[in-house]
Amino acid sequence: MKESIGGTQLFIIVITLILLFSGIMALTINHSNAFTVKDKLVSIIEQAGKFDMTSELISGSGDVTLSKIVDSLQETSYRQKGNCPKSKTGYKVSAYERNGTMTSGNKKSSFCIVRIKGDNPSGTPQVYYYQVIVFYNLDLPVINSVFNFKAIGETKALYA
Repeated sequence: MKESIGGTQLFIIVITLILLFSGIMALTINHSNAFTVKDKLVSIIEQAGKFDMTSELISGSGDVTLSKIVDSLQETSYRQKGNCPKSKTGYKVSAYERNGTMTSGNKKSSFCIVRIKGDNPSGTPQVYYYQVIVFYNLDLPVINSVFNFKAIGETKALYA
């Protein structure tokens, strides 16, 4: 046995390591991009002080906050999509495409905004928190999208 590892086995090992390395690089880039987008969206909502959960951009008209969000998304290379959580008691979920149109049902969305009703003592204004959910995935060169992850950010307490 002159060679314990043949040329084919060595080739498979090298290809596997290249795929693994490129997958890690893709995940790192997507992760960084998603967290940057999430931070931008959270800061836009905090600066506005509220978000209209029923707003939608239709032919350039709509909520100013949503317009700023869409403009921010257009400046980035963020193109990921995922499934938003369902609305439940105390939570209202709005799912959007990159262009500001709402999505519904099981359709994948670019980002989600969740309004959470906070606890507040009687006689004080209602407190809301907004969660921003953006998505990123592990995208291997040959296999394509393998895992889908969420980046979730929350605003400070905002009063209605």
